[in-house]
Amino acid sequence: MATDTRRCILEAALVCFLEDGYEQATVSRIRERSGVSNGAFFHHFPSKEALADGLYVEAIASFQLGLWEMLRRRPRSLRTAVRGTIAHQLSWVELNSDFARFVYMRGHLDWDSQGAAEVSALNAELSAAFRAWMAPFVERGELRVSSMLLISAIVNGPAHALARRWLAGQLEKPPTAYVEPLADAAWAALRGEPLDVRPQPAPVNGRITIELLDEDGTVTARGKHPLQLENEPKAASPPPTAKERG
Repeated sequence: MATDTRRCILEAALVCFLEDGYEQATVSRIRERSGVSNGAFFHHFPSKEALADGLYVEAIASFQLGLWEMLRRRPRSLRTAVRGTIAHQLSWVELNSDFARFVYMRGHLDWDSQGAAEVSALNAELSAAFRAWMAPFVERGELRVSSMLLISAIVNGPAHALARRWLAGQLEKPPTAYVEPLADAAWAALRGEPLDVRPQPAPVNGRITIELLDEDGTVTARGKHPLQLENEPKAASPPPTAKERG
């Protein structure tokens, strides 16, 4: 019964938040729509802020279920995992458009709230599972990016942008129509060659001397001019031939 009551309140809150906006939605309207008593409402949620936090945590947990399921299947390749992550993200948005609208509308939770702590715990657990799965790919050099922050930005960032536009009615095609090109781009970015970050040699200050010679080679005039010289990068050594390798 308690679970059913909480579910009714969350469902009513989602409708009210989307119809009225978070600031305009009132506890009395949410309680009226949910059909629960005043005491039952405040037993589960002491404030509108706590209710919004609970709904946000519910949405994030719902989204992450699909990612946990993908990890349990142990994708055999980085490409499969990247595509699976993006496909799940966009399909979840299509199937849970109200949840997605609320998450984007809410943006983020106050860092010191109970809801923020719960979301942080959910994210930390999922990130740890992804890092454990990715470890062999990193060791083999197949995954060039190791920061979870950058990986999330590369894999999920463009999908978030498309999802927002679709929810706003700005795309004719559904988000899942873009899975393949997004997956190709993310995969290429994650496995790309690392940038050459070696420090470049500093320029060297020099001076050039110009002499004016007479017909017999006598110096008749001389001038000096300062200039800045740049070191030429060393050319890469060619790979050894089969004969050189022995």
